Amino acid sequence: MRNLITILLVGGCLSLWAGAANATSVVKLHCSKINCQFTEEIGPSGTKTYQGYCDGTGNTTVTVGNSNMVCHKAKGLTCQFWGFDSTARYWSCTCTNWNATKRAHPDIDVQCPSPS
Repeated sequence: MRNLITILLVGGCLSLWAGAANATSVVKLHCSKINCQFTEEIGPSGTKTYQGYCDGTGNTTVTVGNSNMVCHKAKGLTCQFWGFDSTARYWSCTCTNWNATKRAHPDIDVQCPSPS
């Protein structure tokens, strides 16, 4: 019985460590042009949140009406689009690589307003 309890405790700790290793990381993508394309990388069983920022817009305020972000999924990858944060002025999506052995490479397009 003691061995069974030890196995369950060790297994539970390993699960917690694996969960911490796969925690979502945030990648900030800065675009200083009207259109920017990014190819990112997510490791096996990884999740990343992408935030798209429009830099170099001059006096033009970035809004949901004059900018956009598209997160393209790849094989073995899902992406959830979150939308525009009007307070911090960035777009956001989260992508998860469901493949436990291979890396995935999502393409992300950020469209920004012309500088004024």
